[in-house]
Amino acid sequence: MSGFIHSVKVPTQYKRVAAVLKKSLDSNKSLKTLIFEEKHARTGGMQAVLKLYIDNRAEIDHAIEQTKILEENPRLGKELCIILVTELLLGRKEIKGESKPVTTVREYKEKLLAALGGEQGVQNKTKKEISKPRYVRVNTNVLSMDKAFQMLEEEEWIRNDAKFETYPEYLEAICALKENEYLVDMHVDNLLVFHPSKKRYWACHNYVYEKKFLLQDKGTCLVAEILRPPPGSTVLDMCAAPGMKTIHLSNVMQNNGKIYSVEQSSERYRTLCEMVEAAKATIVEPINADALRLDGSAYDAVEYILIDPSCSGSGMQNRLSFGSNEKDPARLNKLAGLQIKMLSHAMTAFPNVKRVAYSTCSIYEEENEEVVQRCLQLCPQFKLLSGKKALRNKWIGVGNPEFKNIGKYCIYSRPKEDYTDGIFMAFFERRRDEDQE
Repeated sequence: MSGFIHSVKVPTQYKRVAAVLKKSLDSNKSLKTLIFEEKHARTGGMQAVLKLYIDNRAEIDHAIEQTKILEENPRLGKELCIILVTELLLGRKEIKGESKPVTTVREYKEKLLAALGGEQGVQNKTKKEISKPRYVRVNTNVLSMDKAFQMLEEEEWIRNDAKFETYPEYLEAICALKENEYLVDMHVDNLLVFHPSKKRYWACHNYVYEKKFLLQDKGTCLVAEILRPPPGSTVLDMCAAPGMKTIHLSNVMQNNGKIYSVEQSSERYRTLCEMVEAAKATIVEPINADALRLDGSAYDAVEYILIDPSCSGSGMQNRLSFGSNEKDPARLNKLAGLQIKMLSHAMTAFPNVKRVAYSTCSIYEEENEEVVQRCLQLCPQFKLLSGKKALRNKWIGVGNPEFKNIGKYCIYSRPKEDYTDGIFMAFFERRRDEDQE
């Protein structure tokens, strides 16, 4: 019997998540990037268990060390052990199968629980960041809102039809959501808001796997929502992978028009192509190229540009990353240089562009207001539009007022104030002839 148990294979989903974790630890590559590169995997569930580990890394590592599970079972791989322990204690509270690694971790359950402070300690850890809701965006390329509401009703979800006169009223409604309720977002018509406890539920749901629903934070949704190219437009997304904003743009345009979606990395380009195809974004043409080398004359039909360049990620408090959150001036200076190049290229290389949206997932002025200020100096043919006004003045977070005639036009979504990721946005419009100074 013992030999039979040893021959049982570890379930594929555990092996894959462990492999992603190992690759990230070995290469210091972003977990989020590695997850998007996974083929034929339910990445929502993968992200959920990795997120639990990231949020509780010190405690999980301590429990594994204290119980000596790896020392006493040297053939149990470190990363697989981490995933199994995280799933057993903080995730589904069970691990499937009768393989040797699975049964070994089960045998240590009581010791592991004790190291985490018992059942109460585990409950406290799974309540982290409970204020941030689960945002789920309907992919209207494949599903109407009415059909989405019908599907949710069939699953016994209750739509909360609260009316919001003010933004604070909307935030209060989010906080008051019950676990079986959802509401339609105040600013993004196809964005649904669920109770924070439903993050894992949606991460593993078939609707998400089938790209009927997309898991996208509200902060990142606002960029396409405010840029809002009308149906029939020609749009350029300069830094597109993995493709969430590109797909959102196709939704806004009712899948009518043209979107050139550019990604320089060949691996991320493949991910972009797969995402776009799965989401039925038929107006998108993915391009594997460096956006800075695009010849604007070959894309003279482009009217709207979205730029979401590489940044520090300082606004992503829940980022799937093992990197340090400390501010690195040298790195920020290098990033800002690239960001200025990309934004100014968008403003000067494409002769018929009308509007440009610039966003980062950073809270640092070096990547935000300072970049905007420099590009307005380099490209006086553009002026800033008010992001707050575009949201019907039902928004609070704007840029630093010390940046005269800049800060008040830019907007931030912030974790504590808006229950979102930390996102910066600035919107530019080409001046008309009579506006030229």
